[in-house]
Amino acid sequence: MKYEKHNVVYGLKKITHFSEGLTSLIAGTYVLSLAVTKRNVALRIALGVAGGYLILRSGGKLHSGSFDDDKVIVKV
Repeated sequence: MKYEKHNVVYGLKKITHFSEGLTSLIAGTYVLSLAVTKRNVALRIALGVAGGYLILRSGGKLHSGSFDDDKVIVKV
């Protein structure tokens, strides 16, 4: 019974990480596109840093959402 609950929680965690990573990737590309269109240099730098951070964060989240099922550790 605990193993079944663990699988459900594990699946929800994978879905949450994947959706958070995908959202962060979309937001990061949008912010970087804003950085390209602005004329103010300080605003371009700030938006570029923020967009880069979001894109790098998305990579970590998308990777953490793709765990192998063989590495599941069940704590009893």
